[in-house]
Amino acid sequence: MANKDRKEHLKVKEQLKAFQNMAPSDRKFIPTIKELMENLSEHIKEEENDDLPKLEAALSEEDSESYAKSFGRTKMFVPSRSHPSAPDKPPYETAVGLLAAPIDHLADLFRKWPDTAGMPNPSTE
Repeated sequence: MANKDRKEHLKVKEQLKAFQNMAPSDRKFIPTIKELMENLSEHIKEEENDDLPKLEAALSEEDSESYAKSFGRTKMFVPSRSHPSAPDKPPYETAVGLLAAPIDHLADLFRKWPDTAGMPNPSTE
């Protein structure tokens, strides 16, 4: 199950990498986001309907709550950009993620979003 998830995650990472470098005017923009959303939706459904119930059944309530809290704390150390060439298994996945996350989060602060309507543009003022 973990290997299947890793394979699906890699496919989504590769699609995200391609998508995050596209401009909305790119002719592949809409087809790429549609395919990405289809793959993500299918993967999320599988995790919610199959994987997570199996995991929850195997854990005690105390362990489940502990892992949920740990996961919540871990999210701040996860990269916000796709890195499909990064390792996908511990401990290397963790180490590379810890190095990439702060750089990604800093880049996010300076990234321009496609929809800047209503925002002042210093170059036109």
